[in-house]
Amino acid sequence: MTRFVLNGASMDVDAREVARRLRDEVPEVVREHGVWVEGVLFPVKQAFEAGCGVPRGQFTSHTARRHLKALGFDILNGAGVPDGRLAASTDARADRPAPVVRVASEWPWEGSVQGLFAVFLRQHGWTVTSMADTASKARGVDLLGHKGPRHLGAEVKGWPSDDYADPRRVAEVKRTRPSTQAGHWFSQAMFKAIMLLDTHPGHESLMVLPDFPRYRDLAVRTRTGRELTMIHVVLVDREGQIATETWSP
Repeated sequence: MTRFVLNGASMDVDAREVARRLRDEVPEVVREHGVWVEGVLFPVKQAFEAGCGVPRGQFTSHTARRHLKALGFDILNGAGVPDGRLAASTDARADRPAPVVRVASEWPWEGSVQGLFAVFLRQHGWTVTSMADTASKARGVDLLGHKGPRHLGAEVKGWPSDDYADPRRVAEVKRTRPSTQAGHWFSQAMFKAIMLLDTHPGHESLMVLPDFPRYRDLAVRTRTGRELTMIHVVLVDREGQIATETWSP
């Protein structure tokens, strides 16, 4: 339990209670500063309002960042870098350009699909035990969870944008059409879903994708092979509703 003074009034806040309140919240777009709560990236003002019960108009982004950080949550700035880690490195990589990370979690970015699916799972009695940081392209299974004796692992993909997320390439036109690139991403997701059957024996293996006609078509065209290997495609829409032919929550 941590005690804060906000607008002259004292309030006691527990980090576990903040996390609990945010489990059913759908993350808004992170435009500048975000906070990681149980593997989901929220704008700091949304997290502080929903998690602490303080109306958004009664505090600033700076106040939200300060209090959430004091509770032990990881805060990210607009460059996708944790606060307090902006000092130049002294190693050989210090003179290299900093990687540009797309922090905004707008639909149908991968992180948004991942967050919506995590909320869906929790609403259906699942415990999400691990979520990879998609903003930093972290390695490992994108999402792991369990529900009683059941365990699942999910490889999550978004939908390719028409332009580059890297501001240094904003003026360039992508050579690969989104539908073509989506085919490559579908193949990558299936490959990782197959690997998960060996790396996590006994887990249900899922490919979680935004609900687009291209992904629906690819799901149909790979149905027989996926049924033989027990790999499920789960399509998520922007409202967090899912569609799947072979998997039941």
